[in-house]
Formats: sequence, C-alpha cells, structure tokens
Amino acid sequence: MLKIFVFFLFIGITIEIDLSSLLANGPTYISSKNSHFIPYGDPKYNLTMKLIQVDPHTGLWVNILKGPPGAVLGTHRHYDQVYGYTLKGAWGYREHPEWLSHAGDVVHETPGSVHTLFIDNNHGETETLFFVWGALEYLDEYGQTKEIEDWRSVFQKYIDYCQKNNLSIVDLTYPKEKVSDVHFHSHQKTDL
Repeated sequence: MLKIFVFFLFIGITIEIDLSSLLANGPTYISSKNSHFIPYGDPKYNLTMKLIQVDPHTGLWVNILKGPPGAVLGTHRHYDQVYGYTLKGAWGYREHPEWLSHAGDVVHETPGSVHTLFIDNNHGETETLFFVWGALEYLDEYGQTKEIEDWRSVFQKYIDYCQKNNLSIVDLTYPKEKVSDVHFHSHQKTDL
C-alpha cells in the first residue's frame, strides 16, 4: 500500500499535479469573542448558544450552551456522537439521574442516544462547550419529530439572529474551501 502511495506521489510531483488537497490545513485559530450568543431552544427557559465553528465537510458544529438554573433543552436524539465539556455550573439528563456534569467534566453522547438536557437548580448559571457531529432530532412528548438541527440549520439561525439585531456576522465555517454554497447577505461579514 505504501509503495502504491509513493508511486502516485512521485507521478504527481513529476507532472506537477497540485497535491495540496492531500495535505492537512494545519492548525486553525478560532476566536469565540467575535461570535454572539443567540437564543436557543424553548424561549421560556432563556437558553442561549454561541456558535463557534461549523464544518460542512464533517458535519461538526462547535458551540457553547449557556442557561440559568432549571432550564431545559428539549428531548432529542443524536445521529452521531457529541462531546460536552462543562465550563461552569452543572447539568445532566433527566433520563440519567445518577450523574451531574460539573465544571471540568466531560460527557460523551453516543449516536442514537435520546435524552433531555437540564441545568441543575443548585449550581448557578451553566456553560458547556459542545462538539456536535451530525444532526439532532428534537422530539415531542409522543416521540415524534419536531425539528432536525444540523450545522446548516444552526448556522442559518445564527445568521438570521445577527441580521435581525444588526450584529456583525462572523463566517464560522471552516475549512473555507469546502463551503462554496454558503453565502452572506450582509456587508458586515468578518472572517476568522
């Protein structure tokens, strides 16, 4: 296998084919200071989310979910895995009362898992950094689909909120070369 790769690499170099697409893009710095917290979930719970990055190639969306004690994010199913790192406060799932995630804890959510996130009443405002691959399917009390959220829909919510509130829109897509179909309708776009 290595011999085949080296052979094609040699051929590519010899005939001057651009092989840059095979190389890693290198480290990426993303400042979350330029993004904005937007309302997320049921308005009665006052949850907000700061979208940090969306990757159309992998379906990854990175965000910080923030909420007050007692807030609830609706019951949802994950189509792929999620990692959550608790920055402050404490949260858990109604379906798993045996644990609470506190500041410094990591939670791994497996594909297909269904749960209802809540912010614990006894630990103040909570912030969690989530790495979400794929979609979330929000469910009603009968288990029927209410909404499907993925990188594209959450990014559109971010853009719509910024436009409605006259906030600068930061292009949170990365890598850039893989999102030719994402367009901004505002002159206030800021690159990372």
